[in-house]
Amino acid sequence: MNIKLPKSSTLLFINILIFLSITLFAYSILLENIKINNVKNQEILFFQIKEKSSALLTKVLQKYHKQKELIGNKHMFALTLFEQGLDIDEIKKILNQDFEQEKFEVILLNRDLIIEDSSIFTDIGTNLSLLKKQFEKFENSDNIDVSIPEYSLEYLNFVSYSTSKLKDGRYLQISYSYGKFLDELRDIQEFINSSTIIKKSISYIIFNGYVGNFAFKMVPTYKQTIEELENRLKKGNELLEALKGNSYISYYKESKEEKIHIAYLLQDSPIYDDAEILYCIVFDENDYNKDIFYLRLFSFFVFISGATAIYLTYKLRTKELLLNYKDKFIAHSIHEIKTPLSIITINTQLREKLYGSDRYTIKIDGALKTLENSYEDMTFLHTKDKIEYEIIEIDLKRALENRVKYFDTIANCQNRKIELIAYNNLYPTMSKIELNRLVDNNISNAIKYSQIGSTISIILKNNTLEFHSKGAKIENPKEIFKRYKREDKNTGGHGLGLAIVSDICKKYNFDIEVESKNSINTFRYILNI
Repeated sequence: MNIKLPKSSTLLFINILIFLSITLFAYSILLENIKINNVKNQEILFFQIKEKSSALLTKVLQKYHKQKELIGNKHMFALTLFEQGLDIDEIKKILNQDFEQEKFEVILLNRDLIIEDSSIFTDIGTNLSLLKKQFEKFENSDNIDVSIPEYSLEYLNFVSYSTSKLKDGRYLQISYSYGKFLDELRDIQEFINSSTIIKKSISYIIFNGYVGNFAFKMVPTYKQTIEELENRLKKGNELLEALKGNSYISYYKESKEEKIHIAYLLQDSPIYDDAEILYCIVFDENDYNKDIFYLRLFSFFVFISGATAIYLTYKLRTKELLLNYKDKFIAHSIHEIKTPLSIITINTQLREKLYGSDRYTIKIDGALKTLENSYEDMTFLHTKDKIEYEIIEIDLKRALENRVKYFDTIANCQNRKIELIAYNNLYPTMSKIELNRLVDNNISNAIKYSQIGSTISIILKNNTLEFHSKGAKIENPKEIFKRYKREDKNTGGHGLGLAIVSDICKKYNFDIEVESKNSINTFRYILNI
């Protein structure tokens, strides 16, 4: 049972289509994974920050809850000391006498909320009128208010402020510094700073409408300017306005230089209902966009390569089909030629026996031998991959004499002569049929392309077999050994003879040299035996 295998071009075409399909599928999967990973990474970072911040806020508020009464009592004690006529520095010293490190600072503000005296000398003259709304609740009250902790850029720690109004209309303010949260602060700050995709981060603590700093920034200690205070209040209110009652929103912003993802989150305090943390994190989308760009660029080149391969495969398949049609034509011709060729040959031989030879029978005999040579070539091509030819030791000189004698009639009919010059003899071990094909095709080729009236010389010298003929210069020696290639398009033939010769030489490791000088074409075969 013969199983017909697909053509190589068909297999190649199918493989390319499968490869492109897999590439397209992989592209869509990778693109989706990159998008999902980008979103997930941002979400993970965002909620890790939220988790760490929430834990820190809970600790701070718990500490605040415990220390609020102490801070209030210290403030009342400071009011008593102030009424006794003690100055600010003396009050601070007395407030801190029970602590190893100073925790309290004393601040005195005038009616216009300008600091007129402070235990921190650099605070004097600072205008806090921007916080007028927060001080309005003291206008008609003697209460002492202790604020929720906020992050101080001056102390790099959390600080609470207790405030009360004096009888003369001024305000006394005491600051209390919490000193046990430095490790938690650094953990959050270092976590944010270590992330390559966080471009910017802002956080505020919101309490009774006041916008205070939280713990995201890692900067050297410095005193906050009034402009920074104003910007913080403004920015915090803008973020609150952006949320518009939502606990979480995010959006993308793109410019020519960059693309960013901005996310807002408002987190309630687990301890105080009116305390919240407002987060704003800006994620850098440039690396993500680069990954998408490189994926698309790579996929583009893959598809261009695939399209080019499909085009080349199409061209290859077209050529392959043409060669296939020629091969089928040759196979069909072999069967069609065999019977009539045998009949013509037998009848010509009978006629010669009955009536003798004349110039017509000589021409018929030459034509029959030419046809027979073509038939032998076609048969060899059709069977060479299916039959194992017998390998024997051949008397090369005698074999050449027989082939010259066989082609002598063909050469005479076409007004050419063939001569054999043998300086020595060789005994190659090979198939007799393959040797005949090598010799016959070279003689046939020389007769076909040589000049009328010229002599074709076959020379055997040492281990070299040469065929000399006079004719047009051979322009492309390598091309003429390819199947269906002929230099002279005006001369008949299928372009098979020298292709057969090339295959035989490759099989037996014979070297081929072609020269074309002074109108003499030389085909030289070095028989490596």
